[in-house]
Amino acid sequence: MSKLQQYYTLKNLLNHNEFVENIHWKTKQFDANQTIIVEGDSHQQIFVVLDGCLMVSGDMEMAGGKRMSPGLYKLNKGEEFGHFCFFDDQPHCATVKTITSCKLAIVDVQKLKIFFEKHPEIGYLIIQSWMAALLPRLREGNKRIVNLLGWGLKAHNIDKELV
Repeated sequence: MSKLQQYYTLKNLLNHNEFVENIHWKTKQFDANQTIIVEGDSHQQIFVVLDGCLMVSGDMEMAGGKRMSPGLYKLNKGEEFGHFCFFDDQPHCATVKTITSCKLAIVDVQKLKIFFEKHPEIGYLIIQSWMAALLPRLREGNKRIVNLLGWGLKAHNIDKELV
């Protein structure tokens, strides 16, 4: 592995001598059952799980106005989340809560972009690793949507009308 390739993840970038803690990023400890990201909110931070486990969940309204937050997937040590804010300023599409106590690295997106401009070869490797992590989640989400749509069509006997 070349010296450059060692920075293929944001977690590894935390060790780069020009990507400085308390300037480009900071660490923060969270207790179990704390909300880190709220669906619908916006901010310019990407998170790296240094220790602990978190749950990504959606928010939906059920009959009678009841709300439910089904878990979509777990995040464990070494994983990253909140990447979308690097690419746009849209609100978060999910909520992230700690399951256990967690230590997170919180990366300032604007400072990360400036770092990537100085080091585009590192930026390329990290964005490539993000795509490798995000694409399986997107594919799984697409499968779930299709399965849910099929279930809904069958549950309401609409599937028979489509044949």
